[in-house]
Amino acid sequence: MVVSPSVRLHRDEALARLTVLAQASGPVSVNVTGPLGVGKSRLLAAFPGLARESRRPLGQSGLEVVELTPWSDADIRSLCADLDDPDLVVRLAGGLPLLADVLARACRAGVRVPGALADAACAEVLRRLATEIRPRLAAALPVISTVDGADADLLADLVRLPADAFDRLRDLSVVRDEPHGLSVVEPFRTLFELAYTWRHPARRAEAAARTVATRYRQLGRTEDPVLRARLADQVLYLSGAPRVRRDLFAEAPGPVRVRAAGTQDADALGELVRIWAAAEGLTRRRADRMLGLWLAGRSHGFRLAVDGEDRPIGMVNLTELDADLPVLDPLLQQYAPGLLSSGEPGLVVGMMAIRPAYARTQPMLVREILSSAITAGRLVVSTPFLPYQQMSARFGLRRLGETRSDVYRCGRGSAVYTRRFAPDSLSAWLTRLGGRRPREEAVRDALTNLRVPARLASSPLAERAGSPEALARLLVALISALAASPEPEDAEAGRILDLYFVRRAGGHDLLAHRLHLSRATYFRRLAYGLAHLTDALP
Repeated sequence: MVVSPSVRLHRDEALARLTVLAQASGPVSVNVTGPLGVGKSRLLAAFPGLARESRRPLGQSGLEVVELTPWSDADIRSLCADLDDPDLVVRLAGGLPLLADVLARACRAGVRVPGALADAACAEVLRRLATEIRPRLAAALPVISTVDGADADLLADLVRLPADAFDRLRDLSVVRDEPHGLSVVEPFRTLFELAYTWRHPARRAEAAARTVATRYRQLGRTEDPVLRARLADQVLYLSGAPRVRRDLFAEAPGPVRVRAAGTQDADALGELVRIWAAAEGLTRRRADRMLGLWLAGRSHGFRLAVDGEDRPIGMVNLTELDADLPVLDPLLQQYAPGLLSSGEPGLVVGMMAIRPAYARTQPMLVREILSSAITAGRLVVSTPFLPYQQMSARFGLRRLGETRSDVYRCGRGSAVYTRRFAPDSLSAWLTRLGGRRPREEAVRDALTNLRVPARLASSPLAERAGSPEALARLLVALISALAASPEPEDAEAGRILDLYFVRRAGGHDLLAHRLHLSRATYFRRLAYGLAHLTDALP
């Protein structure tokens, strides 16, 4: 069977194509497809009987498939231009006119709280999904959205559902497969999460805490680097510090995605490089020269953020750590030999740019950088731009120093940062970025009450261990094993836990002095040890 490829068209282009097909002399078979709420019925109202509509391509031979893309922000704005502040509707609608209509009606009725607006939109989405799935199963979508994805085991832990619920949910048009399970596509995910958090804030917090605890345990067990990166991303989403979340996660990102740049994107790359040069105060001539060096390599590493119509709105360059790539010499300069000599895989970030009108979507590019780096195992950043230097420091990258030469002729050298994302250190790194996680808080409380059985009995960890006494014995044994590790970092962490919690040998300052550690190193080892215990407990 030969299935015709789909053609992705904006509504005006689709209207023109359907007009031509309607005037054809012979019979035609057309399938108009696109996400729920994209406007298929609106479009086909002018062409009765011409086409069959569906949320996914029908996959039948002989069909001409027309895939409708989400509307532009300007088109969505035209549906709610009468509102005092249409921006929120535009952001939440994600290019889908159905959602814009529902959100605008709610606004006109006096609804202003984002969660309540999203709740109105979600009610309509669930009503329409009734053609695909029973309402009882669809009720799991807000939970999946709130925790940013779930596998079958996690879903069963969060929601009471029939045994076949995972497979049935997988068939929904608003759900997609990801390495860590099922997730809900945008903009529905954002709407479901907003509505669920507004209606059930306590349940949302509980679901997030349980998901984070589960994902931490999985992080310590998986050998799949792609899954590891996605789990880390989910943990940061649910438990990251506010500034980290702002860096990584766009508010209502809409129909924006990231893809590799191709030869057809040469003009867009040139324009985005010039935007990058202007934002960082670089000379255009030098920026163009650097672009030439990137493109001269075997793998240029450019990735584009594109809107719903595949128009480039931003880009980032992720170059492989490869001594044969000519662009690395000017980027890394005197640090190149040390970074390249080990032969370890990794990525180098050399530039990132976003069109000013789409500045709110920049976190998607930062998220792409971090996920790719965790997958690759190592990240190097070379930038003269102070905000990006500060962001590198926030994410725990180590500053090597400044390049000798001002490669961009901007009056300053580039600061070079690096970090390895070893699987066994991810948990501690995530903990530093997100503050204490609920399970780790329970571990810390249990250690504090190690010699007080009455208090230890109230720990949520005691039931799983069997008794307060069993929990105390287990914690002491894990600390002893860590202190006996041949790895220096592990051994120091175990020694700190033993002295502070088991032996009660003194306060933090005293112990740091006794162990000949700086305060910064001491507290890093303490955090690492707590994260290790949290992952090791059953």
